[in-house]
Amino acid sequence: MNNSKSPILIVEDDEDMAQLNARLLKRQGYNALVAHTAAEARLLLNRSMPDLIVLDIELPDGDGFSLCKEFQQVTDAPVLFLTGKAETKDKVTGLTAGGDYYLTKPYDRDEFLAVVQRLLSRAEQTKKKLAETSVITRGPLTLKMLESKAYVNGRDAELTQKEFAVLLMLMRNEGKELTSEAIYKSIWGTDLNLDTGIIRVNISRLKKKLDEENTDSFSILHEHGKGYILSIY
Repeated sequence: MNNSKSPILIVEDDEDMAQLNARLLKRQGYNALVAHTAAEARLLLNRSMPDLIVLDIELPDGDGFSLCKEFQQVTDAPVLFLTGKAETKDKVTGLTAGGDYYLTKPYDRDEFLAVVQRLLSRAEQTKKKLAETSVITRGPLTLKMLESKAYVNGRDAELTQKEFAVLLMLMRNEGKELTSEAIYKSIWGTDLNLDTGIIRVNISRLKKKLDEENTDSFSILHEHGKGYILSIY
């Protein structure tokens, strides 16, 4: 990956912290963009469509959790939460909101840069894997890989990147039981050590968008303490 082609949006109300991180990224060849408020972040997002978002939680005109959910509607860029809120419940909230990684302040600069590189590389690898097969169809479900879109009987389910990745994994393992741990490690790239609720939330949203409860042609089944199975009839 050519770092100079990877715009990174930093959303941080602490100007000194924002400039420090911007300098760190620019020295590595990245194109660092800085927003100090949620409003500024929205403007920069629309103009630049960054490959990665470094997001603080406490902003003067909003919170990072809500902003992350909002951004997911327009971009698949991974989100790195960089914040002073270190409690486990905040980490769970961040990851459930769609964050890909969570670093707490103070943090090591080398670790910060390593996480940035890892998230960008993983996003690039995901795009390449999705592009390997252009269309996958199972019963009423169709995945268009290049567009990262899922259709149910021709209707766009309007899935987020995470939801699309979960559905893709279920479809590639149709009829096989997948544990929450296996799903999380494959899609989020780390071991599930916080709360399996992250997977439950994503599966629940996925089923709702697919309108699974009103069809008899497929179902996503879950057995408590075991895993998830996609069955297509």
